Amino acid sequence: MSELEKKLAALSPEQRRLLEQRLKQKAAGERTPPQETADVLTDGATGRLQEMPGKAAADETGGTAPSGNPVGSGSGPGEGMQFSLIFFSGDGSSTAGDKYRLLIESAKFADRHGFSAVWTPERHFQAIGGLYPNPSVLSAGLATITSRIQLRAGSVVLPLHHPLRVAEEWSVVDNLSQGRVAISVATGWHPADFVLNPDIYEDRKQIMFDNLDLIRRLWRGESARFKDIAGGEAEVKVLPRPVQPELPIFCTASGNPATWIKAGELGVNILCSLANHPADALKERIELYRSKRREHGHDPDAGIVSVMLHTYVGETDSGVKEQVRGPLRDYLGTFLGQYDTLNPYKDDNAAVKDVLDNEKESLITFAFEKYFQMSSLMGSKQKCAKMIERLQKLGVNEVACLLDFGLEFEQIMQGLEHLNELKSWFTPVQETVSV
Repeated sequence: MSELEKKLAALSPEQRRLLEQRLKQKAAGERTPPQETADVLTDGATGRLQEMPGKAAADETGGTAPSGNPVGSGSGPGEGMQFSLIFFSGDGSSTAGDKYRLLIESAKFADRHGFSAVWTPERHFQAIGGLYPNPSVLSAGLATITSRIQLRAGSVVLPLHHPLRVAEEWSVVDNLSQGRVAISVATGWHPADFVLNPDIYEDRKQIMFDNLDLIRRLWRGESARFKDIAGGEAEVKVLPRPVQPELPIFCTASGNPATWIKAGELGVNILCSLANHPADALKERIELYRSKRREHGHDPDAGIVSVMLHTYVGETDSGVKEQVRGPLRDYLGTFLGQYDTLNPYKDDNAAVKDVLDNEKESLITFAFEKYFQMSSLMGSKQKCAKMIERLQKLGVNEVACLLDFGLEFEQIMQGLEHLNELKSWFTPVQETVSV
């Protein structure tokens, strides 16, 4: 008799009824958390329901600390789904005194409940996203109020910064957090940001990869030579020394397959958005990425593909849709309103601007419906679970849940409770129960 057969034979009539009921629910399409089905297996000696090993500790502390599942060794395909929180759209023009309350309280929640990471972006000079001009400063603050969760930049716009300063700043945060930092690197997407360094805009992609190589070498303790004020060269090393021997790296990818190829060749992880990748294209990009990892000697399954989704989980699809309709439409309208600064060559694209001005409401309505139905983690847990399962089939192993698109603080914190329940459905469970 197999171990499973022994456990089934030991069930009392009531326990057998519960198991049958849950199996019927699953067959009928109701999502049953894996933990609940496993919990009906019993201790053969006592006949009592037995908790999964570590269950009580997980409930109390919120899951496994990042050190137990570091970047680069996360869930492979088919091994569950990691959940992180990402911020991108906070209103920098607000005069409120508690601008960072949502970031701080969400990070505390994520730290308690076993989320994998909190991401903060680099955004400049625009109201939407202007709350986050420097992810290293924000992560330094979060390092002092968290103890487990990974603190990630999503992203550092490398062409805007001297690589020495990037390595120095994140080494400080690595020490403050006891080795919990990671960064995603980006070329930069908003032309207005490049007032900080306008001469490098056209070459920003090559500059990003050159700077990334240097930052990784500096992080390992290698020295580098830089021009000094006398016209000679000075040899320098980064201090303080970081806690982690390697800086965990993500590459922020849009639809360009060349970025996915390069990330695979370098053996770094991926941060992307579902809005930029139709399902078929995303699957192709992930397969391409993992094949390039394999070709260049990196474990193909070890790379994390983290997909950003606008997120709000609630009780019902219709209820959530009404809650997010106004804030998300405003968010989309503000985003479209950035066109003038996204287009420094205005005269060349006057026709595009005319379409945006004349069809703005129609575009917002279309975008809202698309986001809600196809490109977000919004709705009931059952609806959102289907999205997670879809992403798993595409090869995604982490969802970066975008929170700050306009909902009120209390709504978002309530939604985090539902999101945490959804997360528990996709947390891999140990298979065995002692008998």
